[in-house]
Amino acid sequence: MNHRERVLRGDIASEHLVQLFDETESRVEGVASFLHRGWLAGAPLLVVARPIHWTLTSARLQALGCPVSVTIAEGRLVVLDAATTMASFLRNGQPDAGLFHEHVGAIVRRLSQLGRVNVYGEMVDILAEQGAMDAAHDLEMLWNHLAAEESFTLLCGYSSAHFGDLRDAEALHRICRAHSRVESHPGDLLGTWLLNGRHSHYHVEQ
Repeated sequence: MNHRERVLRGDIASEHLVQLFDETESRVEGVASFLHRGWLAGAPLLVVARPIHWTLTSARLQALGCPVSVTIAEGRLVVLDAATTMASFLRNGQPDAGLFHEHVGAIVRRLSQLGRVNVYGEMVDILAEQGAMDAAHDLEMLWNHLAAEESFTLLCGYSSAHFGDLRDAEALHRICRAHSRVESHPGDLLGTWLLNGRHSHYHVEQ
């Protein structure tokens, strides 16, 4: 059974989404909307992001009606720094499975006791920015292993610019195949081109 069948049809009904963003503004809007939908549904939320992105996203999330500080105080929203969190499980630049499950998996399991978790992460985006595409793919696969054990919806956000070079086409293809759904908003022209122009079989958000 392949990854997509396991995620969508297995006993643990997790979703692993990836979205390409051209600009910070589109990332903030997309991530805030994703988290807001989870909050409205009563889902616990986990954010693993760069501090600057979280500052902007939390302001947008607050404007949408989610009381961010209250939700954090209630333990229904956990916010982690992406670089610091990733440093806890990287060894020689590569994700360590045991440490990932010890540090990240433990938080997901704890939040899962409150319901199906909505997770936004950009640790893989940092790796892609560094050109560490193999490590980014390996981290995506660790998320898939966790998705087979816990039920959650994970949105991975990448900058489209990391894949603008033709030499990165194969890396993008591998990363997309590690997900159950691939998206880019039509306003993100580079992301849309990368997914439609190069890989027409991938879904692009309408």
